[in-house]
Amino acid sequence: MEIKYDKNRIIKILKDKKIKVTPNRFKVAFELFNSDEHPSVDELHQKLVKSNETQISFTSVYNIVKLFESAGLVKEILIENKIHYDSNITPHAHFICKNCGKVQDIELDKLNFLDEKELINFKTFTEEELKDNKIDSVEINFFGICGECLKEEKE
Repeated sequence: MEIKYDKNRIIKILKDKKIKVTPNRFKVAFELFNSDEHPSVDELHQKLVKSNETQISFTSVYNIVKLFESAGLVKEILIENKIHYDSNITPHAHFICKNCGKVQDIELDKLNFLDEKELINFKTFTEEELKDNKIDSVEINFFGICGECLKEEKE
């Protein structure tokens, strides 16, 4: 795992959001913020239990992730009726492999057919069907077979 967020940066992020830094909150933040994966609470809990000497309950992990979500540090994404969490809260799309379920982030500026500024301004979209609604967010998901699965299929 590439460490994008070191101890000091994580502590600053939590304190900036007025979240008291506890050992468990730090551990969850470290795993979640440094992950390129989009783990469910169960996957995050399993990883923490395997990688740490101390025990942390599933309920603690769930409550901490929900605290981070309410603070705007992570967002919930629904993939095949299962909730996953994404620490990349900047506007981006996802590629979801139909074989293995792997989720990859796709930066919007790499999608030539999509204008990121228009997408961000989409919140003020006033088309007839949406005139009485307020859009909070937009999700773009691409579904297909990832490169790793394609490679395995060829072998």
